[in-house]
This record gives sequence, structure tokens and C-alpha cells, in this order.
Amino acid sequence: MKRYFLPTLFSFLSASLLAQSAGDVLNYSFLRPSGTARFTGVGGAMGALGADFGTLSTNPAGLAMYRSDEFTVTPSLRFAHTDATLQGNAPIGEDRSAFGFDNVGLVFNTTPRGSRWKTFNVGIGLNKMNNYNQAVYYNGNASGSLMNAYFDETESVFNSGGTDADLNPFGAQLAWDANAIYYQNDTLTYDFAGFENAVTEHSQTATTFGGMNELALSFAGNYNEQLMVGVTIGVPFVNYRLESEYIQRDPGGDVAGSVPYFGQLIYTDYLRTEGIGINLKMGLIYKVSQMVRLGVAFHTPTALGLTDNFSNTFAYDYGDGSGSYTGETLYSPDGVFDYKLRTPWRFSASSAFVFRKYGFISADVEWLDYGNNRYDFTSNVSNNENQALEREINNEIRRSYQSAMNVRVGGELALDQFRLRAGVNLNGNPEEGGNDFNTAFSLGAGVHTGSFFIDLAYRRSTGEGFVGAGAGTPVALTDNTMNDVSLTLGFKF
Repeated sequence: MKRYFLPTLFSFLSASLLAQSAGDVLNYSFLRPSGTARFTGVGGAMGALGADFGTLSTNPAGLAMYRSDEFTVTPSLRFAHTDATLQGNAPIGEDRSAFGFDNVGLVFNTTPRGSRWKTFNVGIGLNKMNNYNQAVYYNGNASGSLMNAYFDETESVFNSGGTDADLNPFGAQLAWDANAIYYQNDTLTYDFAGFENAVTEHSQTATTFGGMNELALSFAGNYNEQLMVGVTIGVPFVNYRLESEYIQRDPGGDVAGSVPYFGQLIYTDYLRTEGIGINLKMGLIYKVSQMVRLGVAFHTPTALGLTDNFSNTFAYDYGDGSGSYTGETLYSPDGVFDYKLRTPWRFSASSAFVFRKYGFISADVEWLDYGNNRYDFTSNVSNNENQALEREINNEIRRSYQSAMNVRVGGELALDQFRLRAGVNLNGNPEEGGNDFNTAFSLGAGVHTGSFFIDLAYRRSTGEGFVGAGAGTPVALTDNTMNDVSLTLGFKF
């Protein structure tokens, strides 16, 4: 299995024939929606307010609040910093920045005449639901080796009557072809035999790219200035890429080091996941009074069709009685796997207090059960291997993840044409038994005129996690900080 990089939560890298794992589902269900800079500036707490394109992906009833046509575009910058620490070694920081777009949206407003329906609006555009851009690097001395797992697999296959052709072509087979696993005096062995926990130098660089953007097609109506109803057909597009290089070396060399004959191994990992999905979002907003507003929203599970393209390389340097050898880089085949994923239902409740033209305070509470993520590996190729893997990973998802509550609180102060905003997010831990929160704080400002507005937002997200190169390798703990800056240009017409 592979478990990959999830911003601000955790990551765990390992290699095998298929690229899916229980941990990967959080890339598509642990969301940090962005949208417009106004939406980001108040922490996304707009479920009972609306009149902002970001709400089309949270509570589409907010679309009914529009009184004019509108176009918005939101370029953004991400500055990610990760400190990674191997036990007993100093932390090492790594930075990554990326440019993108958090939102492009168009709203069409209509006002029916002679009807209790005061508006009927249509919106179409894109909102960013997740940003995967991040990088990590660690280096230090620790025990363990990727070779331990590769040898165990090779020994198991050979003892059961298999040959090297039955080995995993993305791992153990590469090690076998590189002479990192070999026969000596008719006994299968490897350089780490008897030195499985030897202390050597380990380093890894892992970088993730891309994001998940959702195409929102929304319809909403305002009934008698009191009840807003809306629906969004969401079409998320997934574009995720990981590139990783792991190096293990023996500082003492391939003769006098901690592991006799071992010099160095270099293992690289490449994964590209692309796909498209569909979901339905339904929402209501009720005006108790001009000051008090309440909202609810339901999101159906997202049905995703995904394709993984993945490959690995392996190089192994060693020495023996006749000298030292620099191994050539060996390449795995190009792996391709099509599969499906169904994410959980979501339910949210929200409230807002509007202080005439002076601003508002609002709060959203969202609930979902991360344990209800489900893979489908058999819709395209229904065989026993895929069925067994599907059951194994779906059972692991049930055991590993729990229901969680996400809380968003924010406010806006209106000073004539100027706006000041702030917000906070508390995202519940999806891991079973976890009680802590991933946090995010946001600030924003804007200028709104009759036909044009410009908004600026800053969001800082923090979290902890871990990263490793695979079974048997040391794990580095990570402290992750994401700084996102977005700028919205909006036109009313």
C-alpha cells in the first residue's frame, strides 16, 4: 500500500503494486474549501448568510441572496512550511510555494414579477476544495531499512514455491534485480541479515502538487424574503501528484560501516492521481428576523472515479571482497489502476447575526463520519485479488477513522465601503481515538463599491503528522504550517 501526504494532518509513504490505502481517502474527504477571499476571510462561516460564491459549495441556499448578476475571480498563493524530525535528530524545515486559483464564478440573477418568489438565481463556476501543495525533507541517523520488508517478501514468495517473477515489481523485484537480495551458499540472504536494526543515515524529500477543484452548478430561490432554498450539482476534479526520493547510506562505507558490504540505496516514488466525481448539495436559510438567520445543508456522498499512474526506481551500491560496486538505476513498469471512491455524507447547521449595515457574526457546525469512506476496486476488474484488497482496506478505514465535527466561526465589520474580517476553523481529528483539532485562523479586508469590489484574505493552518519511506524505515514527525493568500476581483452588473 501507499499512504501519502495530506496537508496539515499526516503522511506515510510506502510502496507496493497498488497505490491506494486507508489514509488516501482523507485527500478527498478532509476538505479545506476556499472560494472567494471574503469566504476565506471569515473562515468559511457563511452557511446562514450567502450572497458569496463560496457558499455554493457549502450551503447553496445562499445563492438566493444575490440581487444582481456577478462575476468573481480569485487568484491565490500558498506558502507551505514543514519541519520534519527523526527521533534523536534536529528538525529540518522545508518550504514550498504555489500559485493557483481558488475561485472563478458567475451568478445570474432574475426577479420574477407578481410572485412570492422574489429571486431565482443560477450560479456556475469553480471553488477550490483542497490544496495539495506541500514539501518535506528530513535527514538523520536512525535504525531500520527498506530492505527488511523487501527481504521478508522475497523469502515468503520463494518459500511458497514462487520465483522472482512473482515478486512485487515496484519493490522487492527491483531489490532482487539490483543484487540487494541474493543467494549465498544456497541460502537466501541480504546485507542487513543480522543488522536489521543497524543505525545508518536516512534522508527523504517528498513533494506534493495539485488540488481538488469543484465545478458548482447551482440553483436557488428566495421565497417571500424569508425562506431561501438552493441546490448545487458538484463536479469535483482531482489532480494530485507526489514525487519522493529516499536515500539510505552507511557513513562508514561498504566495508567498515555499521552494515558490512552495504553502501547506499536510492528509492524514488512517483504517483499521479486524476479523476472526476459528482455530488449533490441541498440547503435552506430561514430569516427568523432581519437580525437572526439560520441555515442547514446536506451533502450527498461524492462518487469519484480515479486513475492512479505510478512508478518507482531503485539503485543499490555495495561492496564485497573484490571491490565496491555502484548499482545502475532500475526502473519499475508504469503502473495504472482505475478505481472508485465514495466519500461520506455531510450535514451542517449554521446561524448568523446581522447588525444592519455594520456587519455580522456567524458560525457553522459540520458533521461527517470519515469511517464511511469506501473504495470500489472491482467495478472495472472483478477478480479475487481486487475483492480481497477492497475488503481489507475498507475494513481498515472503519477501524482507523471516526466521526468528527468541524466548526467555523467568523465575522465582518462594515465601515462604509470598507470591510474587515476574521475567522477561525476547528477541524475535528478523523483518526479513531483522536480528540485534538487541526486549526486555521484567517483575516481579511475589502473595498466594495456599487459595481466593483476587491477582497484580500490570509489564512494560516497548522497541524502535525508523520512521514516515512515504507515498512521498516524510520518515521519522521512533522509540524506543518500553511499560509494561503487570496485576492478576489468582483464585478456586479
